Amino acid sequence: MIQMVLIFFCWYFAKTDKKFMIQPANGTVMMISRFIASMFMHINVEKDVRNGIGMMKYASNHPENFTNVYPAFIIGLYLTINSFLVELNVMLILSSIPDVLNVIMKYVSLCAIAHLPRFYYSSLVQNKAVKFAQLQLPVTNFRHDGFLKYAHWSYKLMRYVYKSWRLFFCTVSYYFMPFMFILLNF
Repeated sequence: MIQMVLIFFCWYFAKTDKKFMIQPANGTVMMISRFIASMFMHINVEKDVRNGIGMMKYASNHPENFTNVYPAFIIGLYLTINSFLVELNVMLILSSIPDVLNVIMKYVSLCAIAHLPRFYYSSLVQNKAVKFAQLQLPVTNFRHDGFLKYAHWSYKLMRYVYKSWRLFFCTVSYYFMPFMFILLNF
């Protein structure tokens, strides 16, 4: 939630500040620095998007392993959307900066927003949540088993949402997101 609030603040600033404006790169060095910063942000965020999609897949395929499957699915969906929005936020803000040094400094500060969940998780020293990293979830339902044929409509909807985000991730986000940043500069 803190990530979303910080992203909202960035967008609020962009909307209300009269000086905020997406500007084309004024040279090759500027274009390269913006592209490298967006590429590194993509590399940082891509793992979170993939983890969120994996969480949605597990929740939609294994509802019997949960007391209530919907919060588990929504957390995966939230992680996916939030990670994508963090990356988009960085692209928009970096495209408004006219000099290389500020691009680098803003990238570093915006990278902290992307790493907020990791900062929080690493601060949990004596918490039982630390053991979640070693947890092996049993995978028993597979696509070819026909599991969803007689499933409740809500499980089919979860599967549809998961597949839609996975399709977007595999076709657009994973390969083309950093290159979309170049188009944003024009």
